[in-house]
Amino acid sequence: MGKDYSNEVKTLLNSFKERGFEFGKPMKLLNFKSGLFENEMKEELFNFDYLVFTEKQDRSKEIRYALYFVYNKRKGRVFVITFRNKIRIITIYPLGQKTLKKYYKRKFKKDGKL
Repeated sequence: MGKDYSNEVKTLLNSFKERGFEFGKPMKLLNFKSGLFENEMKEELFNFDYLVFTEKQDRSKEIRYALYFVYNKRKGRVFVITFRNKIRIITIYPLGQKTLKKYYKRKFKKDGKL
């Protein structure tokens, strides 16, 4: 993982907040994968208390951001978003205990965020 883009994303989210949301996958699939309803997804995205890291990705001629939310040592969630006319939530997926321990724990703990 490289540089943390959390401050950049917070600014973009606040500036695009009034424009609304669109989703890259059907709501049923996002709900199944994340366990969140549409209004909960929106609230979660603007709750920066659990945001520990943001990764910037260049994909398909657009800039995407992967936002890593870690709630405790066992659970977390990743939102992959981009900004078009609206905030576009591309996908959401959970981070389990093994994934956090194997891939992300060192980075977050090193930064003092876990």
